[in-house]
Amino acid sequence: MKTIKQFKKAFTMLELVFVIAILGIVASISSSVIVQVYEAYIMQRATHNASIDTELAINQITNRLTYRINNSLLARKPGSTGITDTDALPIDELNAAQLDTYTGLEWINYDHASFSGYQTPAWSGFCDLSTSDYNHIDTPGSDLTQLNAGSYALVFMGRPDYRIGGRSYSTRRCMYHSNGCIFPVNPQGSTTLNFTGAGDRVANEMIYTEFYQLAKTAYAVIPEADPSVGTPGTHGGRMLNNIEVWDLHLYTDYQPWNDENYKDGSDDILIKNISVFRLRKEANSIRVKICKVVPIGDTSQITICKEKAVIR
Repeated sequence: MKTIKQFKKAFTMLELVFVIAILGIVASISSSVIVQVYEAYIMQRATHNASIDTELAINQITNRLTYRINNSLLARKPGSTGITDTDALPIDELNAAQLDTYTGLEWINYDHASFSGYQTPAWSGFCDLSTSDYNHIDTPGSDLTQLNAGSYALVFMGRPDYRIGGRSYSTRRCMYHSNGCIFPVNPQGSTTLNFTGAGDRVANEMIYTEFYQLAKTAYAVIPEADPSVGTPGTHGGRMLNNIEVWDLHLYTDYQPWNDENYKDGSDDILIKNISVFRLRKEANSIRVKICKVVPIGDTSQITICKEKAVIR
């Protein structure tokens, strides 16, 4: 009896070589596609997050600038807290050579929340000239009892200076009581604001106007570098992938008319790793620009910029 051997079909060596080669080609193409997809995702995520961060920061600044007292708007040298030209300049006096030096922004807001009440506002903005004097103003239509405790400041609207006679005052920085246009006041009753700083006024030399604005706090937006992180750059920032960056700080709850500076206020970081913070005044508008740097790895990065105008 004969035994019949059955042979199963199998790949030849040549076929195996071809299969392995094809699999290698497919694997290399697939890995390249996966890498590209992942890199695109990383870039898209970084761009999205940076865009949101920049939008939120610039909105916080411009929303506050909407309620600014115009003559108080200053461009400030970061790190400086003084009141001379070396420290701060009115924003409309900046020239191109000073843009990299006076990179901070400081201003006073009028107390808009108390002004826009559904019923009687806390302060009406109207001054009765017939009954006001050197020591106080009467403000009909106000209910000053609604104001929170603490010191306030008053700015008369319509004039850059409020003194007559032979006395000279600087009104270029309407932020400090010694400069001629902002006056510390204290609410008394429902409709009376008493002046509290006698040294900043002189009887018979003070000019009133019918309208005023009441202020509670100043604001400062200052680019600052964390000294414990990175290498210092040319302008005092820290280096991030060969780009100089800062963190943008928002200072609130301080009163320059009471000789406080922004370092006396509350400090919050608006946005980190900015390479540009620019501000420009054009007629009745303020333009603000912010650029944020996001590192991608150790040597590359993306930069997202936002610019917005506040028109009033």
